[in-house]
Amino acid sequence: MADLQGWTARWSFQYLRPSMTVLQQRGGSIELSNISTLPGKILMDELNECNVDGSLVGLGQFILLEILYEMTIPQDANQFLVKESQGKQQGMKFIHSDENNYSTIAIDPVVSEGIVRFEVVFENSGDFSSLGIADASCSFAAGKGPWEDGKKTVRYYQSGYLDHITEYIIRNRRYKDGQRISAIVDMTSNPRKVVFYIDDIEQPNYVIGIPSEIRFWALTYYRSSSFTVTKFERLVQFTQQEVVGSKALQWGKSWK
Repeated sequence: MADLQGWTARWSFQYLRPSMTVLQQRGGSIELSNISTLPGKILMDELNECNVDGSLVGLGQFILLEILYEMTIPQDANQFLVKESQGKQQGMKFIHSDENNYSTIAIDPVVSEGIVRFEVVFENSGDFSSLGIADASCSFAAGKGPWEDGKKTVRYYQSGYLDHITEYIIRNRRYKDGQRISAIVDMTSNPRKVVFYIDDIEQPNYVIGIPSEIRFWALTYYRSSSFTVTKFERLVQFTQQEVVGSKALQWGKSWK
């Protein structure tokens, strides 16, 4: 295990599993403390942080690994690339304009490294919405759909279809308004890949060989429809389940 001497760590308890035993520093001494949980609440001697000064090794190898595997690193969605005619951004929410038209909203920043999860919730979509990834060189004009740059985008539609160069052949599960739809890109794997989820349930068809730099995007069509970005975060670890019937689809190729 790597030498972690000299590090100082502070974690929120959201990163710790129930009933874990951790080391806590009180003054100059180190004490053991048991963490117990109630629904929605964690109790630990009325403290809300666990501090380890001098070395992370004091946590013990297995506890430390569990903490690292549960950690997420916030990744700000700094900007929705919105044209005025498409609608408006309110915080982490995009609200479509008062006219029906294709509004494909790319999200900055560009992702070029690590493991990143992007999650949205659609509302009032009229059963027409989509999300996916695009080569970072791709831009979306007002009224333009992501299929118009088909070779540079992967598109997961509300109907369940997963399109790229080939359209209306490959399907994942259908989703609906109010569900959490997410894509995880893993730029550390070889080949690089993107995997899709509905309410944290992995979908069988995923895409490998994605570009070295991508943006996430989301699409709505009907007036007053909207989507909210509920997660845009870097993950420390990603383990794909590869559910029954899973299939890896190659970026840049026609799919069957």
